[in-house]
Amino acid sequence: MSASATEVEIPMHEFEDPMYPSKDLRDLEEGIPAATANTESTTSCPSEKEMADVSSSKVEEEEDGTTKKSLEDWKLLLMFCILGFIALAPWNFVLTELVYLNDKFEHQFSSNVSIYYGLSVNVAELLLIFIGNKFPFAPRMNIGCILLATFNICLAIVAMFIGNGDPDPNTGLGFGLGLVCTFMLGFGHSLIESAAFGLAALGSQACMNWAMIGEGVAGVIGWPINLLINYILVSCHVERYAEWRCLIFFLVTTVLTILCIPMFHFGMMHHPYMKQVLDMEAKRKAGGFKERQTKRPVYKILKDIVIPAFVVWCALTITFTVFPSQVTQFTSGKGAADNARFIPLITFIYQIFDTVGRFAPNVGIHLPQWWLVALALSRGIFIPLFICIKLFPWNTAFRHNYFKDIMMAIFSFTNGVTSTLGMMMGPTKVPDDRNEQEIAGYAMSFCLIDGILIGSVFGIWITDML
Repeated sequence: MSASATEVEIPMHEFEDPMYPSKDLRDLEEGIPAATANTESTTSCPSEKEMADVSSSKVEEEEDGTTKKSLEDWKLLLMFCILGFIALAPWNFVLTELVYLNDKFEHQFSSNVSIYYGLSVNVAELLLIFIGNKFPFAPRMNIGCILLATFNICLAIVAMFIGNGDPDPNTGLGFGLGLVCTFMLGFGHSLIESAAFGLAALGSQACMNWAMIGEGVAGVIGWPINLLINYILVSCHVERYAEWRCLIFFLVTTVLTILCIPMFHFGMMHHPYMKQVLDMEAKRKAGGFKERQTKRPVYKILKDIVIPAFVVWCALTITFTVFPSQVTQFTSGKGAADNARFIPLITFIYQIFDTVGRFAPNVGIHLPQWWLVALALSRGIFIPLFICIKLFPWNTAFRHNYFKDIMMAIFSFTNGVTSTLGMMMGPTKVPDDRNEQEIAGYAMSFCLIDGILIGSVFGIWITDML
């Protein structure tokens, strides 16, 4: 039997009459017209073979519901949540210690670090849109985890030995090395996040949802851990407690990131869902970088997802235009002396309700496409509102802390809902081709990160103008 005939057998099986389960493949082969077999022999590109595999898997799901069930079991969703957490936790931990790092390195490190990190992530994510599905997932995860684990702890070591109050007080050198570490963190983040969202796009909307929830948890957990470490060190009267706090704090994410490697290889790679992904990767190896892995050009795939991509980009751009640049300059209703307590608290409120918003689709919150676009655009009202809260703290409404808390809760909840629903919608807009869905996942990830970068640039510009 020729290879082309074998390729035809698999998709034709889904047209088998269920009333005659005893009909074997030889009978099917005899019923295939010769013209069809000849046509198939001339179209043996990898994506068509993979579509045959997908068709075969769908038939198996109809015959035995265990496959479909295994795609969305709690173990798989938990692993996607962990991938999302690992991808963003190192950066969120850096943001938690940003005041300390800015004091160490000076030279407006807190302003520059976001720009360098954003540029690094955007370049890497844009590159992965076009060639990402030609890289196997496992090496991408390995390299990404190693980069995050290495340069996260390196940043803490640099801050401990080079900077204000350190053995080497050269703040310029510390500033440069700090930016290098941050730049490499961006590359590591891109590799892990692209792999997580690429795999999620190949699975179900639930997989994408839980990857987003994991990123939200990464923002919530940092501040309490930092406070706990700081309390223990101060209580034990440790000298240079701030330096040791940062080192131990970053060591937490370093250890968790390293542990993610065996989880991916021995947990995720052995999950029934991953067997289909491994089959796809095996077929890609023969194609190399010169052979296109999708039926259609990338620009046509991007055209299909332009609306959900805009929703995600718009949501994050609006959010980071005012957060944290304007929010960190709010004045507590109890006076400026209370800002040291109030600003971290309102930032933590953002992290909490953003995570709640990311979880909202699990309790039935869904919006049609154009309602989602309207919600994303309507959030623009928060830009002038937050600027007014900063400029006019004496206003009757603005001077009350509870008003700021409520506005922050609505702001962050709508950010989580809008971005998550957009990320979940993106891969569903392309045809039922796993290669194209994977590319859609990379593109949605890029829009997420690009929105953060553009919003941060706008935030700096508005701050300078005010």
